Amino acid sequence: MKLIDDKGKLFGVANVVDALIVLIVVVIAAGTVYKFKFMDKTSKGAAMQPVTYTVKVEKIRNYVFGNVKEGDILYDKTSGNDIGKITKVTSEPATDYIPMPDGTFKKVNVENRINVYFTVEAQAVVSDSGRFVNKTYELLAGSQKKFMTKYFECDGTIYSIDK
Repeated sequence: MKLIDDKGKLFGVANVVDALIVLIVVVIAAGTVYKFKFMDKTSKGAAMQPVTYTVKVEKIRNYVFGNVKEGDILYDKTSGNDIGKITKVTSEPATDYIPMPDGTFKKVNVENRINVYFTVEAQAVVSDSGRFVNKTYELLAGSQKKFMTKYFECDGTIYSIDK
């Protein structure tokens, strides 16, 4: 008796392709059971610590500044997740550099625009690998993100993170 006969059947009983498909399904099912039943779960009891960070939003119109209030919840625009509570809002005139005829640049105020700083407090997991708000949103100084509150939406930069 041949291992595979002329019709492609294994030991004259089952098709080789069918046997491979059944074997793959069994391996995937066994892997799934092992992953969800026997592997250690991720720790859900990670200690949350208060973290304070500052977000800088550049060159926004003056009237938009009025839509941001202390006590507002700040959200990540991409995920929609709550990433902290605004505890302080400050502003300064927006500036830019313009080229001069002699080839130098001069720093000037941008008309009708301001830079806004939000101080935000959040609960985060703090570890050697970083600070994670909601255990997933990593705080990185200098990273640019899309932020929003109930009445405001902007592109901003995480300006600083207090230790």
